Amino acid sequence: MTAPASLTLLGTGDSKGVPRFWCACDVCTEARAGGVNRRRTATLLRVGAQSALLDAGPDTHAALARLPALLVPSMVLLSHAHNDHLLGLGDLLDYVQHAGGTLPVYAPASVISAIRERFGYAFRLRSPVQVWPDEGVRMGGVTLRAFRVPHGANGESHAFRLDAPGWAAAIMTDAIDVPGDTAAAWLTGLDLLVLGTSFADESAQDHSGRSVYDVREALALPWAQAARQVILTHLSHGVDARQVAHLPPGWRYAHDGLTVPLP
Repeated sequence: MTAPASLTLLGTGDSKGVPRFWCACDVCTEARAGGVNRRRTATLLRVGAQSALLDAGPDTHAALARLPALLVPSMVLLSHAHNDHLLGLGDLLDYVQHAGGTLPVYAPASVISAIRERFGYAFRLRSPVQVWPDEGVRMGGVTLRAFRVPHGANGESHAFRLDAPGWAAAIMTDAIDVPGDTAAAWLTGLDLLVLGTSFADESAQDHSGRSVYDVREALALPWAQAARQVILTHLSHGVDARQVAHLPPGWRYAHDGLTVPLP
């Protein structure tokens, strides 16, 4: 039997976070005045007493330190090597090196060389990052797998698929133009979809220069419409999460600290 599980969205902003330090738009001004701030990407899966950190953006240390109780993840899973998903790994590796902790870190094989370039000091004796096995890794009764997705102008990324008896979820923060065969294999039968939509509407932008779905596109995706619950994350200051009338039932915008029980 799978222990009770939940997802906590520790960081729900895009690569620049909200507020952007140089920006005086309405969303950034409201955030600066005490409204909703958005850290860079990190998601915490808890299954009973175990936990997995999915990506580790630059704000991860602050997010973990602000939890109401001490928590050291049981493992870390990385999707790609962009700064807003990776730079928090330095603090986690310091925990292993200087506090004597044990922390398995997994990444797709194609990502590890880029991690080594960023954190070469941690690779001197042995690689602190393991290749994510094709069959996935298990925690409690949950199987976590990674699958490749197109990241538009930014190359490729990976998304997370979570399966347990009685439920399935997918977390895909950095993707656009997902092929139909990928969607059919990985994005069906979902009780929960956490989907990155950095802006409300980027239709005026050259599509070849984009890298993440916008809200307008997400609302039209058949596999997103089929999910029982959809949470839109990876939100820039171009999304005013106070405006929700256009979202259908079962859809909502993420915010830092949002915890979602998994059925």
